[in-house]
Amino acid sequence: MILDKIVIHELKKESESNKVELIFSDELLPNDDDSTALLIALSASYKSDKILYAVFDDSEGRYFPEKFNDYKDSTRQNQNFIDFTRQVIGNLETLISPVTFATGGYFIFAEYIENGNNFISVFLIRDVEGKILKKTKNSFAIQTVEYIDTKNLAMACRINENRINDREINYLSFIQLRQKEVSEYFKSWISIKQLESSAEYTKTLYTIISQIEPPKDPETNIEYDLQTFRDLVYNYVSKIPNKTVNIKDLSQYFYEDNDKVSNFANEKNLQIDTEFRFNGTQLKKFIKVEVNRDGINLKFSRGILNEKVRFSDHNPNQIIIESESFAKALRNQIND
Repeated sequence: MILDKIVIHELKKESESNKVELIFSDELLPNDDDSTALLIALSASYKSDKILYAVFDDSEGRYFPEKFNDYKDSTRQNQNFIDFTRQVIGNLETLISPVTFATGGYFIFAEYIENGNNFISVFLIRDVEGKILKKTKNSFAIQTVEYIDTKNLAMACRINENRINDREINYLSFIQLRQKEVSEYFKSWISIKQLESSAEYTKTLYTIISQIEPPKDPETNIEYDLQTFRDLVYNYVSKIPNKTVNIKDLSQYFYEDNDKVSNFANEKNLQIDTEFRFNGTQLKKFIKVEVNRDGINLKFSRGILNEKVRFSDHNPNQIIIESESFAKALRNQIND
């Protein structure tokens, strides 16, 4: 991770109060080991939470995307970044004031590079109380201290500039908040628009399962072959009652590590919601197709249908298999 800029502003608000106070920073935090360590901790906490993907709502009058684009098109000096963060926090003041149960905290804005991607992220963290033991002359004393809780983010979002520049969708991600009222004002502030993409996410799941290291069979302690793993994932997902796949649950089931799959997706820059409704048609790519007719036994993964195996456009009785390695193996067997 390479940190470029980081700044903190504080927004003070008590639950059940409409009074809001902003305390702005006039300069960035030093770009040092402590700042980098803070960002690493926040990023790790972010990835461990429930993540959803989206885009900006680019309709007229959306303040956050407007100011973000202004900053993106600027010379991106330190003062440009500070101005951008102060402007959007100022706009948040009017949105959060009427939200009864909303409380304030420290808003951390960071610009950095991770896994080759350029990100601008916003994290909301709060102070929590804890206990420490302090040695006295004859014993120990219990003291109450306050510290920032980086492990439990109150809110957060992350903007992937590489995906914006490449005109790809789902360049914005955010954590799913448990309090609906708070979640709505945060989404409204960032101007988040979610896209219905169950088919795309099911396709992405297929890509992940096809590329990730397969888990081991608990009985033999040997890795599953790829098609067996795909079949197991199909059986697991297709039996989910509400058709909602939870990536962390799936990861825990197959790897006994609920972050294995999501970490792999992040490393490969694959965007997938932590929870999504699967698409039945796309899910069938996981299982094999097997047909035995006229002395021909054809068996292949449904995922390569229309890629390496396809029907002829001109003859309904003709099937085309386009594979160099398959053709070579067939020639060798015939010649032998």
